[in-house]
Amino acid sequence: MTIFRLSPIDTRSGDEKWSASTIQETVWVEARDDLHARHLVEAATLKMIDAKPGRPTLFSPWLDQVIASCFPDNDAKRPAKGQMLTASGKAIAIPGAEFD
Repeated sequence: MTIFRLSPIDTRSGDEKWSASTIQETVWVEARDDLHARHLVEAATLKMIDAKPGRPTLFSPWLDQVIASCFPDNDAKRPAKGQMLTASGKAIAIPGAEFD
Protein backbone atom coordinates (compact mmCIF):
# COMPACT_ATOMS: atom_id res chain seq x y z
CA MET A 1 0.00 0.00 0.00
CA THR A 2 1.01 3.61 -0.55
CA ILE A 3 1.06 6.66 1.74
CA PHE A 4 -1.11 9.46 0.35
CA ARG A 5 -1.04 13.12 1.30
CA LEU A 6 -4.40 14.89 1.19
CA SER A 7 -4.47 18.67 1.51
CA PRO A 8 -7.14 21.34 1.42
CA ILE A 9 -6.60 23.46 -1.68
CA ASP A 10 -8.19 26.61 -0.22
CA THR A 11 -10.33 26.44 2.92
CA ARG A 12 -10.78 30.22 2.80
CA SER A 13 -12.81 29.94 -0.40
CA GLY A 14 -15.93 29.56 1.72
CA ASP A 15 -16.96 26.21 0.26
CA GLU A 16 -19.67 24.88 2.58
CA LYS A 17 -18.39 21.31 2.21
CA TRP A 18 -15.67 22.06 4.77
CA SER A 19 -18.40 22.29 7.43
CA ALA A 20 -18.89 18.52 6.90
CA SER A 21 -15.32 17.72 8.07
CA THR A 22 -13.87 17.72 11.58
CA ILE A 23 -10.48 18.84 10.25
CA GLN A 24 -9.21 21.22 7.58
CA GLU A 25 -5.49 20.45 7.52
CA THR A 26 -3.15 18.20 5.55
CA VAL A 27 -3.32 14.50 6.42
CA TRP A 28 -1.43 11.32 5.51
CA VAL A 29 -3.06 7.93 5.15
CA GLU A 30 -2.03 4.51 3.86
CA ALA A 31 -4.31 3.30 1.06
CA ARG A 32 -4.54 1.16 -2.08
CA ASP A 33 -5.11 4.16 -4.37
CA ASP A 34 -6.16 7.80 -4.29
CA LEU A 35 -9.90 7.07 -4.20
CA HIS A 36 -9.41 4.66 -1.30
CA ALA A 37 -7.35 7.34 0.50
CA ARG A 38 -10.12 9.91 0.02
CA HIS A 39 -12.74 7.51 1.40
CA LEU A 40 -10.61 6.63 4.44
CA VAL A 41 -10.13 10.30 5.30
CA GLU A 42 -13.85 10.89 4.76
CA ALA A 43 -14.64 8.06 7.21
CA ALA A 44 -12.34 9.52 9.86
CA THR A 45 -13.48 13.14 9.57
CA LEU A 46 -17.14 13.15 8.50
CA LYS A 47 -19.30 15.46 10.58
CA MET A 48 -23.08 15.52 10.43
CA ILE A 49 -24.53 18.93 9.68
CA ASP A 50 -28.07 20.22 9.69
CA ALA A 51 -29.97 20.12 6.43
CA LYS A 52 -31.23 23.49 5.25
CA PRO A 53 -34.13 23.97 2.84
CA GLY A 54 -32.89 24.86 -0.61
CA ARG A 55 -29.26 23.91 0.09
CA PRO A 56 -27.85 20.91 -1.75
CA THR A 57 -26.77 17.92 0.33
CA LEU A 58 -23.19 18.49 1.50
CA PHE A 59 -20.66 15.69 1.11
CA SER A 60 -17.18 15.36 2.55
CA PRO A 61 -14.74 17.89 1.07
CA TRP A 62 -12.08 15.16 0.95
CA LEU A 63 -13.96 13.50 -1.93
CA ASP A 64 -13.88 16.68 -4.04
CA GLN A 65 -10.82 17.01 -6.30
CA VAL A 66 -11.48 20.73 -6.72
CA ILE A 67 -11.05 21.60 -3.03
CA ALA A 68 -8.80 18.76 -1.73
CA SER A 69 -5.69 17.36 -3.40
CA CYS A 70 -4.52 13.75 -3.02
CA PHE A 71 -1.07 12.53 -4.08
CA PRO A 72 1.32 9.70 -3.17
CA ASP A 73 3.95 10.91 -0.70
CA ASN A 74 7.01 8.66 -0.51
CA ASP A 75 8.72 10.90 2.07
CA ALA A 76 5.87 10.83 4.58
CA LYS A 77 5.92 9.13 7.95
CA ARG A 78 3.96 5.89 7.94
CA PRO A 79 0.73 6.15 9.96
CA ALA A 80 -0.07 3.24 12.27
CA LYS A 81 -2.45 0.67 10.79
CA GLY A 82 -6.01 1.97 10.94
CA GLN A 83 -4.97 5.58 11.55
CA MET A 84 -4.19 8.75 9.66
CA LEU A 85 -1.77 11.49 10.68
CA THR A 86 -2.48 15.22 10.59
CA ALA A 87 -0.02 18.01 9.84
CA SER A 88 -0.28 19.05 13.49
CA GLY A 89 0.90 15.56 14.54
CA LYS A 90 -2.40 14.10 15.68
CA ALA A 91 -3.15 10.41 14.97
CA ILE A 92 -6.83 9.84 14.16
CA ALA A 93 -8.47 6.41 14.06
CA ILE A 94 -10.22 5.47 10.82
CA PRO A 95 -13.52 3.66 11.52
CA GLY A 96 -13.70 0.36 9.65
CA ALA A 97 -10.07 0.49 8.47
CA GLU A 98 -9.32 -2.73 10.32
CA PHE A 99 -11.49 -4.53 7.75
CA ASP A 100 -9.62 -3.18 4.70
